[in-house]
Amino acid sequence: MKLGWKIFLLCVGIYVVSLTITGFVVSENTYTSLLKNEVEGTVEEESNLHSTLAVYLLNNQRIAQEEIELKNYSKSMVDMINSDRNYLEIFDENLNLLATNAPKAWFFSRKELDVALEGQKNFVLRRDEDELYLFVSNVLEIGEEKIVLSLIKDITHVDHYRREQYLLFMRTGLMGLIFVALITWALSILLLKPFRELSSTAENIASGNYHVRAEVNRTDEVGLLAEQFNIMAGEIEQKMGELKEEGQQQQRFIDNLTHELRTPLTSIIGYAEYLLKAEYDSKTFNKGLSYIHSEGNRMLKLAKTLMDMILVRERSLQLEEEHVMSLLVMIQNIMKVKAEKKGVILKVQGENLKISIDKELFKVAIINLVDNAINASQEGQTVTMGVEKTPQKISLYIKDEGKGMAEWELNRVIQPFYRVDKSRSRKDGGIGLGLAICYQIVKEHGAIFEIESEIGKGTKIKVDFPQRVYKNFTS
Repeated sequence: MKLGWKIFLLCVGIYVVSLTITGFVVSENTYTSLLKNEVEGTVEEESNLHSTLAVYLLNNQRIAQEEIELKNYSKSMVDMINSDRNYLEIFDENLNLLATNAPKAWFFSRKELDVALEGQKNFVLRRDEDELYLFVSNVLEIGEEKIVLSLIKDITHVDHYRREQYLLFMRTGLMGLIFVALITWALSILLLKPFRELSSTAENIASGNYHVRAEVNRTDEVGLLAEQFNIMAGEIEQKMGELKEEGQQQQRFIDNLTHELRTPLTSIIGYAEYLLKAEYDSKTFNKGLSYIHSEGNRMLKLAKTLMDMILVRERSLQLEEEHVMSLLVMIQNIMKVKAEKKGVILKVQGENLKISIDKELFKVAIINLVDNAINASQEGQTVTMGVEKTPQKISLYIKDEGKGMAEWELNRVIQPFYRVDKSRSRKDGGIGLGLAICYQIVKEHGAIFEIESEIGKGTKIKVDFPQRVYKNFTS
């Protein structure tokens, strides 16, 4: 069931229950109050009648100057009651009916007469078909003689009033129900409009339209919900963009990997087929086997590098505080032979600071960066490894004076298999995974990888350890 129908039925149900309870309580209280007034009024009337009849009989006894028989005056006493709703019954001491002006006779038990005969005034309510009667009984004693008076009052109008009250509540309630239903339905449509807009926006986002936003200009809880929904939609759009980009990168990775594997395999298979078909010649065979060996080593290097990338991602870091300058001097000694062979000057500078790193893993990253810097440099140029500190961060950098890169290439060089100088990379046996591994190692350390480069002026690669990250690692 939709929320609008639930709100509508809830409001209508509350109204009906409230009206029913209110109508019942008000009607019954009014009925009880009227009934009480009728009883009190009738009891008072009976008292007045009792006094009047007593005076009447005493006057007749004084006039007759002798004892009178009360039963002889019963008819005249009944005739004194001329109200169309009040009736009088007179009984003797044996409860035989002497006189009455009631329109009907009642044959049910009259225990109130026995009570009255004992001297106790009382009243009782009785229903006869659709009519309600009030019986007030009392004894009248003159001299030695007694008679029982029963004043009967028709109070059926009290029942009629109660029924009219219920009918009035029903008619009024029905009109109110129609009014409440219309107002509730209109309000539910108005109040749920923002939710319908949110639902429509959610459907659009679910169908792939991640740029859609909910347009709900309110400052209440619904407005806050819409604002949070739009924030969520923005996050979803960003994540979907990232997933799309990651998917494209993965596809490029697979395409590049396929290409990198196909090229040496094609060479190996081609030379192997040629050697199988060609006549034996030691020079030709040695040349072919040399190519097969070279391409096989290249495939082995590719497999090893890919395994290194997987291990970097899966391996838990063994962090320890290390002196950066000691690490850089160690790398300088490792790369010294290659630098001298190419005529490149390799130097180290900066403060001897301490940072928390996985020494062996981080050494792999720095060696890769220094190797790339040497490869990009010409004879006589300098490659500098250094450390610098600011209040916000500690930076380790590798700077060369080589060819440099265009700005549009800076974000691509960390992608697997990307090469800036493809011809040189092929010649040197590079496969374009060095910077990708470096970026992954730096990222695992919680550091920031930055590249600054300009064509003809060289490249500077910085690894920044923010003070916050550095303190977290050291603690």
